[in-house]
Amino acid sequence: MEGVNVLTINVGSSSLKCSLIETADDHTHASSHTDWASEPTRYTFTSTESPAVLSEVGWSDVKPAIGRVAADLRVNTNEEIAAVAHRVVHGGTRFTQPVLVTAEVEDALHELTPLAPLHNPSCLEGIVAAREVFPNLPHVAVFDTAYHSTLAPEAYTYAIPQAWSDEWGLRRFGFHGLSHAYCSQRAAQILDRPSIGLRVVIAHLGHGASLAAIRDGKSIDTTMGFTPLEGLMMATRSGSVDPGLLCHLLRENRFSANQLDHALNRESGLIGVSGVSSDMRTVLQAAEAGNERAKLAIAIYVHRLRQGIGAMAATLGGLDALIFTGGVGQHSATIRAAACARLAFLGLELDPIANAAVTSDMDVSTTGTKGRILVIESNEELMLARECERVFN
Repeated sequence: MEGVNVLTINVGSSSLKCSLIETADDHTHASSHTDWASEPTRYTFTSTESPAVLSEVGWSDVKPAIGRVAADLRVNTNEEIAAVAHRVVHGGTRFTQPVLVTAEVEDALHELTPLAPLHNPSCLEGIVAAREVFPNLPHVAVFDTAYHSTLAPEAYTYAIPQAWSDEWGLRRFGFHGLSHAYCSQRAAQILDRPSIGLRVVIAHLGHGASLAAIRDGKSIDTTMGFTPLEGLMMATRSGSVDPGLLCHLLRENRFSANQLDHALNRESGLIGVSGVSSDMRTVLQAAEAGNERAKLAIAIYVHRLRQGIGAMAATLGGLDALIFTGGVGQHSATIRAAACARLAFLGLELDPIANAAVTSDMDVSTTGTKGRILVIESNEELMLARECERVFN
């Protein structure tokens, strides 16, 4: 199965991205984006054979969105779809490679839902809906956690009783694997260097945020852990918190486990500290207007980010490039500048003019700096298509 068209389906908690990609040359024949984060839902469809269509629609979940994508593909392209690839956030210890979706696989994914409560349920909705719309096509699940299966035991093992780890599969998994994998490959192209010997730290900064240390094209460390809650401060997630603090809340303030889970995943991070928004752009605007809580939220975000970059560089024994990607990483010159302000000791120096004028896939470091700073537009859909093709090959 080579040089075929793969329909990629990437379901978020409030959005759906689809692309029809030809794997022979990585060409995207069509793409769509559905966003129901606010009313009304906005739907965009673009193809190489027709102009872009932007619509406001009444539906606000996955099934009608996939149905609309299928209808638009039939009308606007002459391309035959060979397979459907689904991004699944958490694969647990069982799924470290992409797999053909069967009823058994669906059942196993349902069991993993508690590990990624913001994402896996939506991923499953996408799989169920797409299998109804495309019943005669093979469907492949591709896992964000799979890329980090190369972590060494010292990187993935928690310092907890070994019996817990053995009996319940408690370990660091890591996430944003498709994004980290793509950016690692793209960085090698931009730097005109082979992946072997290349040391990069990737900062995927979006609604969720994670760092990864990549050597020789493989993940050797990352900030997200057993769930996507660990690590950096995020839009609505707290990132790492002292476990003793959580025990205190459970014991002294009589929080239930569900209340704690909800607060840490949905009411913390930027929205929790700023009280303004989970959107970095809005929080930055509030900080510039003098809002002290917004200023503090930005300061914490940058402090944690800079701290994490240093830790990843130490794990690598130095670094050749720092990569920013994701909605915040790619589009916020302010956050990039703040994060890099104290990283000169790593050989990183940001060019303020290039940083302010950046488009996708650019080197924004000063001339002659030992370490390079890159801004890369991630392409999870392309990685989905490639991984899907790999299943059949």
